[in-house]
Amino acid sequence: MNKPTLITTLAATLAVFSSACSTVDTQSSGSFTEADSGKTFTTAPGGTLDIRLKGNATTGYSWNVAACDKAVIQLANSQYVPNQPHLAGSGGVQHYTFKIVGKGRTMLKVTYQRVWEKDVPPAQTFELQVVSQ
Repeated sequence: MNKPTLITTLAATLAVFSSACSTVDTQSSGSFTEADSGKTFTTAPGGTLDIRLKGNATTGYSWNVAACDKAVIQLANSQYVPNQPHLAGSGGVQHYTFKIVGKGRTMLKVTYQRVWEKDVPPAQTFELQVVSQ
């Protein structure tokens, strides 16, 4: 193989390789917990997003959606499930399901706080960057 052909072949191979490396891995659905706070979820319209956050409603604290762009994601379901329903003081899990309804980028922010304490910062905050393409 002569030098110009070799250079052309190497350039084409490099272009294909760099194009493959820049491809974004999109998922139609994703499931996240507190450990995933701060991450980015790349998806597409029609997908779903499930979030499960530990809490204890008997303390007065609850998880609440504080911010998101409803043109990108919309809350489809919210349910608190106690770990041991018949045991006073038992913790549980807040389940959220969101539908991906449009293209764009939004920061989903969910806070754990007592809703009546207006001037008190949340005890916990869950954030997930959602990118819908």
